[in-house]
Amino acid sequence: MNDVAQRAVAAGFLHALQTTPALFDQWMKTAKDDTAAIGALVARTLGLAQVPNADDLHAMAHYVDSSLQEQVRSVQAANPSAPNHVGFIVAMQAS
Repeated sequence: MNDVAQRAVAAGFLHALQTTPALFDQWMKTAKDDTAAIGALVARTLGLAQVPNADDLHAMAHYVDSSLQEQVRSVQAANPSAPNHVGFIVAMQAS
């Protein structure tokens, strides 16, 4: 996958995680060091023909971390007392 594809897949998967509780539950049950399982989950969720490899997942993780940090900053700036959204973001960063 090239950089643009990695960013697009990461953004799509992050959006799906944030809007689909069942997917988030599945994500939490998946071993984060099992790149084959994570890649398969991403591919299955987004209907990808090709499963992201370990290098793709590593690059995508950096994009997701950056995106989550930006979301935290923007939520805190807009409403510092919004624990539900920030709590979700913190839980994602911890996993």
